[in-house]
Amino acid sequence: MKLKSYLFLICLLLGSFSPGHSEENKSPASNSAQIVKTSEDKAKAADLAKSYPLTTCVVSHDGLGGMGETVDTLYEGRLIRFCCKGCVKSFNKNPDKYLKELDAAKKPAA
Repeated sequence: MKLKSYLFLICLLLGSFSPGHSEENKSPASNSAQIVKTSEDKAKAADLAKSYPLTTCVVSHDGLGGMGETVDTLYEGRLIRFCCKGCVKSFNKNPDKYLKELDAAKKPAA
């Protein structure tokens, strides 16, 4: 009886470490900013960049392009620009916070 219990535990452990369950194999979350990679997304980002209101990263407030190439992402059909990939991760933790700032920048000054 103990042998069956041990075999069961081994199977459970091996199953949880199978390649099919790794974090890397999961598809990206649909509610997170995705770095622009495809030619279709690059064209969309270029079009949206024409009216992008900020010259600084929405997360760090560093100048866009100041740390190398600007990281363009699409989030729910919107272009969000970052100074680095680390800021994309910060944005994805609390997008509403940063979207409020981006939306405020789009409003005309009164």
